[in-house]
Amino acid sequence: MQELLIQILINGLVSGSAIALVALGFSLVYHTTRIFHITFAALYASGGYLFWYLSVGQQFDLASSLFIATLFPALLSLFLWLIIYKPLTNSGAEHNELMVASVGIMMIIIYLISLIMGDDPKLPSSALGKTLPARYLQLIVNIIVITVFLLITSTTRFGLRLRAFRDNPRLLGRLGINNFYLTGILFLLSGGIAGLSAGLSTNDLGISPFTGVHVFINAFIAVVAGGSGRISGAVAGGLFLGILQSAVVFLAGSEWILSLSFAVLIILMLVKPDGLTGLARREA
Repeated sequence: MQELLIQILINGLVSGSAIALVALGFSLVYHTTRIFHITFAALYASGGYLFWYLSVGQQFDLASSLFIATLFPALLSLFLWLIIYKPLTNSGAEHNELMVASVGIMMIIIYLISLIMGDDPKLPSSALGKTLPARYLQLIVNIIVITVFLLITSTTRFGLRLRAFRDNPRLLGRLGINNFYLTGILFLLSGGIAGLSAGLSTNDLGISPFTGVHVFINAFIAVVAGGSGRISGAVAGGLFLGILQSAVVFLAGSEWILSLSFAVLIILMLVKPDGLTGLARREA
């Protein structure tokens, strides 16, 4: 029983760190600009497929495949901000309109991937995991990236600007901080995290066209469950959700993962509306 519990915990940490990393990438945009960046799911899929094409189709080494699979979604995310989100924002589009546009972009990208690469799942190359098992590589890299981002956002001037941008972007602009460049950096970082996470996951489990959608759903649940409007909340929610899902797979089977995840989310919102890391709001 003890070995079983340890295995559930390890599996939970692996999947939880993956969810936490994706939730971190999504929350970089969502918690600062309030844009519900659903296209993030398509950026994830593009990174996963590019990693598979380079590592399996072209026999690139692991590091090169991960680097390119991280860079491409980052640049694509920035490009989408410049040609879609920014013009819509400048024209006075509301958040709901931006969300609809984001859904449309996501579907276009995903179906283009499906058209080019086919609908069948792409399996990872067994040659890439000989030095270190793919799951442990994923866990190590996820923890390192998450830790670095948490340190940056909590201890540096850049992190202070992110918090100010979240709370009062107009005031930040009046203080001489260029919101345009800051938003561009956020979209660049968010897309890069999506690509890196997708590459690591593809190296372990493979990829299919709608994998990014399922991953995004988990990330969104983690962001809401974590609460607080801070990146640390998204990370806490991701780790909590990963361990929960690992236990669900053992007790009830993988087909119950999303159902029970949403059920726990609803219960958590009823019991603790501010999330796992949220602070209770003082009534006026």
